[in-house]
Amino acid sequence: MSKQFLAVGDIAKVFVKNIKNRPIYLEIFANWSLVVGERIALISTPHKVVHAGSSNVLVLKTLKGCGLEIQHESLNILNKVNNFLSKNYFSQIKVIQMDATES
Repeated sequence: MSKQFLAVGDIAKVFVKNIKNRPIYLEIFANWSLVVGERIALISTPHKVVHAGSSNVLVLKTLKGCGLEIQHESLNILNKVNNFLSKNYFSQIKVIQMDATES
């Protein structure tokens, strides 16, 4: 019997489809490569949302050594994410670098 494995994005899509009254930003987690493009999606992933007063911060995990590139692209990523949501939901992006062995 062969095992089939689902990609993280596929699992997220199933998860998001089955949550009632889910926050709109969960759509970003499920559609990350569609939102930011394949190049950025290969080196980063949304990690969590931090509510800081009246602003929302999108925390991204990125591969070690790619943090500077993501930081450089952060305004572009922020615009793409907010356009996907059709509103200015996030005001800032924070980058966390991880080793390739971390998840």
